[in-house]
Amino acid sequence: MLLRKVYSNQASFRTVEFNTTGLSFIVAKQKNPGSSEQGKTYNGVGKSLLVRIIHFCFGASAKDYKTFCEKLPEWEFFVDYEIGNEKYTAKRATNNPGKITLNKEVVSVTTFNKKMESLCFEIPEDISFLTFRSLIPFFIRPKKESYVAYNKPGKTKTDYQALLYNAFLLGLDVVLAQKKHTIRKEQVRVNNLEKNFKNDSLLRDFFTGNKDVTLTLVDLEERIKRLDDDLSNFKVAENYNDVQLEADEAEKELFSLNNHIIMLQNNIEHINKNLKPSPDINKENIKTIYRESKIHFPENMTKTLDELEVFYDNLISNRKRRLLEQQNKLKLEQQNKKANVEKLQKALDKLMQYLGEHQALDLFVSLSNKNAELKAERDSLKKYKELQSEYKAKERQSEKDFIELTEVTEQYLTEIEPDTIVLRDYFRSLAKIFYPDSVAGLTIECNDGENQLQFNIDAKIESDASDGINNVKIFCYDLTILFRGHNHNIDFVFHDSRLFDGTDERQKTDMFKIVYQKFAQANKQYIATVNQNQLDEIKKHIKDDEFEKLITQNTVLTLTDESDSEKLLGIKVDL
Repeated sequence: MLLRKVYSNQASFRTVEFNTTGLSFIVAKQKNPGSSEQGKTYNGVGKSLLVRIIHFCFGASAKDYKTFCEKLPEWEFFVDYEIGNEKYTAKRATNNPGKITLNKEVVSVTTFNKKMESLCFEIPEDISFLTFRSLIPFFIRPKKESYVAYNKPGKTKTDYQALLYNAFLLGLDVVLAQKKHTIRKEQVRVNNLEKNFKNDSLLRDFFTGNKDVTLTLVDLEERIKRLDDDLSNFKVAENYNDVQLEADEAEKELFSLNNHIIMLQNNIEHINKNLKPSPDINKENIKTIYRESKIHFPENMTKTLDELEVFYDNLISNRKRRLLEQQNKLKLEQQNKKANVEKLQKALDKLMQYLGEHQALDLFVSLSNKNAELKAERDSLKKYKELQSEYKAKERQSEKDFIELTEVTEQYLTEIEPDTIVLRDYFRSLAKIFYPDSVAGLTIECNDGENQLQFNIDAKIESDASDGINNVKIFCYDLTILFRGHNHNIDFVFHDSRLFDGTDERQKTDMFKIVYQKFAQANKQYIATVNQNQLDEIKKHIKDDEFEKLITQNTVLTLTDESDSEKLLGIKVDL
């Protein structure tokens, strides 16, 4: 793919036409380079905006352009480009950023990106994350953050994704990279399952080794079987509590009756004692006592004693009759009480028999809940035991897979070593121009660690001589991808002026000499936005005719802060 032209439906826009091949520079100038007037800087003239517009037309996410679209209503942007011998035009409007017109066919952004993916990259099937949008930033870095790390020019959520993008563009086998990613993901999945079990309070003791899983399961099975048997024979009495209350009342009444019977028996026995004859003292006994005492017993006293004897006999007889009557009454009452006791006892026995054969519903529910708890505990332990087996098996399999994958990868890298040497030496040859005394190169090795990364890809320049070493590394790496990379049909590199900030003047000069040399005879494009002060620094290190040939003749657009019309959009707008 080669870029041809960037333009808009708005007449104020400064159309950019790139050279067919070779170098194309968009230069930003200040009207008064020494001026400190607010707003009069290289920033804001549209250099970086040009990059954003190209990405906008090339299917970037609309959510990243919300302000852009709001501030530029009714604007349409166009990018003309070529892929092979075919010409294409992509148009995207700020009023409808969800659609892109590709050669007059209106398609969704997703469809456009799929189309571009097939045209620009040779992505194998069933490889996730490799897309047009994830790979195009290696050729036109979209934002400031793109110039922090050579291997992460676009949005990259994980190190694995970054590795995959770089491995693909360097021509490495991405199936091997994805294989390790899959193995590691499965290993992490099992580890997370184990962690979830470790958070279970029931299983914590088993993880810490304080309990034996197998023996605990045996014990639980026995307890569950006993409860299952009990519950299967369980007869539930819904009126169990009512019957229990009735039995309690009967028992209390029976106790009271028995106490009453005992009291009656005591009273009867007391009467029996009172009915026993006591020794009598009759009239003759009294007379004998008086004679022995030599006391005269008058005649009229005898008559009185006779009367007294009769009275006493009558009194004894009446008392005995009353006691017998009272005794009979008590015996009758006792018999009635005993009859009641017998009747109540039979009723109580019947109630107790019923209670013995049945159980309360709440007890049944309680036993059922306990049984459910035991079964839940058993199931958790079984899952844990299965997890243990699965984890050990997966762990062994993962270790085996890692070893096998490492062996395959190392053999693979040995076989493709001639190709990786080409990459290494090309990067090294560029880096040596900037740092001739430094160890430099692009190394590709097998990563045998327990992670998701199958390859170690490292662009090395071992030098601390310049603050701009990172910029040099990005420059060398991007050119290596363009000229010696694989799996792409991209024939341009577009660098923002940020790449040249902080770079030593001589190294900056070397960058421009290198691109002039590398792109002179190649059917490729090197496009860059450049500040005038950066060009002034370069001019100090090359001859005027060389500057003319290298810079002036390849400047396709000049943007200045002299007026809004001299900026890229041609209008004043704060984006």
